[in-house]
Formats: sequence, C-alpha cells, structure tokens
Amino acid sequence: MRYRVRHEGELSDFIDSSIGILIGDTLSPEFWIIFFGDFDIPVTDDDIRLAGIAISHLEQADDLLLLALSPRGLQYKMDLFYAYCGNNFLIINAIKSLIGYHGPAPVYLPKFHFNGEDVEIVDVYTYVGMAFRSGPFNAFSSVLQDLFVNKTKKASKVAHAVLHIESMIGALPVQEGKILYMGCVDPHLIYGCEVAIDASKAHMDQVIGVQLAFFRRLLGLSKTSIRVAIYTETGIIPVQFRWLNLALRALAYFLSQPADTFIRAALNESIALESAGKRSWFRGLKTVINSLCPDYKLPNELIRVSRSSYLLQLRKEPQENGNLKYHISCMRHYLSEIQNPRHRKALTRLITGDHSLAVVRLTWTDNHRLQVPYEHRLCRFCTKEVETPEHALLQCPYQPLVESRTMDQPAYVAYLASCHASYATLAKWVFEILKIYEGTPLLIPREYLRDSRCTS
Repeated sequence: MRYRVRHEGELSDFIDSSIGILIGDTLSPEFWIIFFGDFDIPVTDDDIRLAGIAISHLEQADDLLLLALSPRGLQYKMDLFYAYCGNNFLIINAIKSLIGYHGPAPVYLPKFHFNGEDVEIVDVYTYVGMAFRSGPFNAFSSVLQDLFVNKTKKASKVAHAVLHIESMIGALPVQEGKILYMGCVDPHLIYGCEVAIDASKAHMDQVIGVQLAFFRRLLGLSKTSIRVAIYTETGIIPVQFRWLNLALRALAYFLSQPADTFIRAALNESIALESAGKRSWFRGLKTVINSLCPDYKLPNELIRVSRSSYLLQLRKEPQENGNLKYHISCMRHYLSEIQNPRHRKALTRLITGDHSLAVVRLTWTDNHRLQVPYEHRLCRFCTKEVETPEHALLQCPYQPLVESRTMDQPAYVAYLASCHASYATLAKWVFEILKIYEGTPLLIPREYLRDSRCTS
C-alpha cells in the first residue's frame, strides 16, 4: 500500500508500506505501536526473563499481553496499564479481557480486576490467533492442544468441501486439486507448527490422516494404498516433513536476529534449557529430527511397499527435450494429460500397486481366506502364472495384448507409463483390462480357504 502525508495543503512524496496485514490499511498497526510506544512497566522480580532480558508485556497492534510470575505482580501491572489508558484517553474492556495461567493452580484462585471490574480466569485463552490452555503441562504442544485439534477439524471440513466440488463438476483434476489443497487445507494443518513442532503422535497421525485422505480421494486410490504413491505422483511434501521444514526455516530466522531482540533471547533460553536436560522448543526440534530421520534398518513394511511399487521405481518422467529422467516426487504429466478420469484413476491404481489383481488382493486376509503366498496368486483366467500387471497386460493368452514383447516386461510397462504419447491409450487399455479381471472372481487355492465351520 502507498501513503502520502498532507499538511497545510502540501503533499509529501509517496511512502510504500510492505509490512502489516494485507487487509485494509496495512500501516495502521504500525501507527498504533508508535502511539503506544511510551507505555512502560518498571522492571520487577515478577517479570519473565529470557537469557537475562526482562519481559513484562507484549503487543501485537492493540492485542496486549501482560506477563507476571505471581498474582500480585500481575495485578500491579494491570493497575499500571489501567492508569496509562486513563491518561491517554483509552478505555479497557474488562469483559473482553481474560486471565490465563501456566503451572499448578493454587488452592484458591485469586481475583483480578480493572478498576473494580472483575476479569475472568479461563481454561483456554487466545492470543494472536493461538489458543493456549491454562494449567500444569510439561510440553508446550500440550498447551496448544486445543488449537491443533480445532485446526485439524477445520482442515478436514475444508478438505471435504473442496472434494464436494466433484458432485457439481465431475472428477476434480489432480493439478487443480493440489492447488486448492495448498490454498485451503494446508494452512490449517501447518498453523502454529513452528512453535510447537513436537506434537503428540496421536495429533500428528490425525494431521497426516487429513492429507492422506484428501489425496487418496483425488487420485482415486483406496484407503489401503501405499502412502509413498501419494507423494511420488503429486510432488506434495509429507505434512510431517513440511512441519519440520517450517520449523527449520523459523530457526534460521531466529538465528539471524540481533542478540538483544526478544526472539533471539527466547532461542538462547531454549538452547540453554536443552543443554541442562530440560524440555524446550530446541529439544523438541531435535526430537522430531531424530524421529523423522533416524539411523536404523528398514522396517518390514517397506518390503510390502517395495513389492507393490516396483513400477514406480522403474518409471521415468518425460522431459521437454524428449529424454526420460527419474524423479522421486513431482506432479506427474499423465495426471493432467489423461482427460478421462476413470482411465486416469485406473492407470494410477496400476502404477501404485492399488489395483484389483491377485498379486495385491491376495496379500490380504479376511473372514473367508488366509494370506496366499506370492507364487500361488495365480491368474484367474489362465491359472498358470502369477496375476501381475505385466501378466495381465502382456502375457495372459486370454487377452489381446500388444504385439511387441521384446523388452523386459516390467520395464516395458514402466516405459509405457513414461511416454507422453501413450498416456491416454495406455490408461484406456489398463482400464479395460482391469474391468475384465474385476468381472471374474479371484482364483483362490482351496488350501487357503477358511473352513466356515471353524470360524467364530
């Protein structure tokens, strides 16, 4: 926004403002801070101290926070603030003012007031858009629990609202769906993550669940599909690593600030607490790094993921110069170039190992069958070979398949999935082949069927 000052009929040059909230008058909060700049509270023993710097109050425009270590100290500061407002033609609204506390509550809660008007003590209060819980909590993420729970619920509601568009326009294109996710859903999932990176596992699972559910629905994948497919096909960053990325960027910003600023003092205090073996933001950051990037052997789950995603590992992405190149994670060309959503989703399910063929379906157990070993997951038509994507597309004599089979068959299917020109044709072909397979029951060897008389 641009400003000019008028005085006695004369105008100043334009003043550009690049700070503040991009709504309405962006410079108004700064003018308020200038007006409020002479408010001061003498240093007392009840002040919060960070790296030796006493902090008695914080302001975000006209949103004021008074800090104290004792009820008497807080009331003293409230009285000083009330006197300041009276001398500067400002009015305090005691009804809108709240008291929160951190740590064990006393047996009898004290009363606080502005000029005789009581101020309520609450269990949850909001400051600068962040909801804080009062009480004795050991971890800061617990103090922000209500904020995270509410934001996750909002993110889930917004995700459902975005996907509900499909009831009006048909299948939502993946590229546009990703844009809507980043603009509407992601802001709720990452809100406040920089200051409370060490969220509980239960909460982080809920956050991850919102992201997984959105992109599985967008790509047409089932709830049992491998997670890695969501990231390799869309280029979206796993939300837990997005949290970590934002926290590390915040750390870089903190380190760039002068030593006499509050934010640098808070970082120094956090590092000192971590060095003393106590909980702090810095220790939480290290804990998250160790949990997301540990040094350990690959879990058994990766064996299943590897078997389901071998086409992902072989597939290359076409470049503008016509060459093919491996990309671990990006927005795949075929997702935007295949116009038929049913064909696109069929190809996505095939590539990601979320299809209806026996090689995947018979890895599961249910009330009617046991898990079938890989070599016994035979094709339901020829009953001779394992029912894999390459067998269904290139080998089974029951289907009219492509003429050229000179290449290694898994590599050939992966090559087709890497070529611009074949996207639509391949997707239609995959859709029709899988439709035929889905119309016939799986071939389950008799020895793997459960005896219904022995089941409870």
